[in-house]
Amino acid sequence: MKNILLFTLTVFFALFLKAESQTLIYDDFSKKDMPGWSASDGISMKYSYSFDNKDSGYAILKNDNILKPSQNAGFITRIFPYLFTDSSYLNLFMKGVNNDLNFTVSLLFDIDDNGIFNEDQDIALKSAPISLNYSGWKQVKIKLKEGEFKIVSNFQDNWSVILQQSLGIRIDFETGKNYKDSKFESGIALISEILNKGTGFSDSNKKDKKDEQSYFKAKNYPNPFNPTTTIQYTLTESTQVKLTVYDRLGREVVTLVDESQSPGTYSVNFDASNLPSGTYFYRIKTPSKTEVKKMVFEK
Repeated sequence: MKNILLFTLTVFFALFLKAESQTLIYDDFSKKDMPGWSASDGISMKYSYSFDNKDSGYAILKNDNILKPSQNAGFITRIFPYLFTDSSYLNLFMKGVNNDLNFTVSLLFDIDDNGIFNEDQDIALKSAPISLNYSGWKQVKIKLKEGEFKIVSNFQDNWSVILQQSLGIRIDFETGKNYKDSKFESGIALISEILNKGTGFSDSNKKDKKDEQSYFKAKNYPNPFNPTTTIQYTLTESTQVKLTVYDRLGREVVTLVDESQSPGTYSVNFDASNLPSGTYFYRIKTPSKTEVKKMVFEK
């Protein structure tokens, strides 16, 4: 049975990576210690092998209590910074339970920047329930659009998921009203983000590789900067261009460009003298393409 599973997962990852060329892998469960993960409320999380396995590693999820209909089955959390982009897809590879059980995915945002999630001070974006009532493994895609999630928080402010770096991700499991009393066992083998074909994203921590993928050949220098930086980008055709800077909460700071421009390379200065230090994002948007990049202001 394990050999069959090994073959299934290996084939899936090979086909997935080939088909989804614009994919950011957040966790392929190749590490036995499963860094950053924790399990709560009766659920346990155990690695599938006694050694690191890049080809077919996964986490076994179990609740050994006899669960009833409409009951919380526990949740798992990974604290690790994710930077999601609007209209991309969050992609998970989940093992079904062949019973009426659902899971939800919550993106956790640390608004007060203290490294801990607190519903009174922070924000979670929670997906609609997704059924695990099937056999075997299945790829699940969730569109990263604000309308696809509900806000779970007492925090009140103008806020957007677009460009926002999250504290981590949480997955909750709950039995449905037709659940047949039993223990619960599932599995998770992948968390990734499939970028929308019209969206590019670059992270300054992976500078060289991402710059090569930049449609606009966008960069800012210096980065980190204090207090000014120059944003440079290239257009291959005449088009309407909007260049906007956002803070770490996804709130608009300033629009630097909003006009029709001809083909060529452009440079625009951004002055953060009156702003707090921290992470900022600039978004270059045309009717056909959108690209987001990160920059750091260090006083």
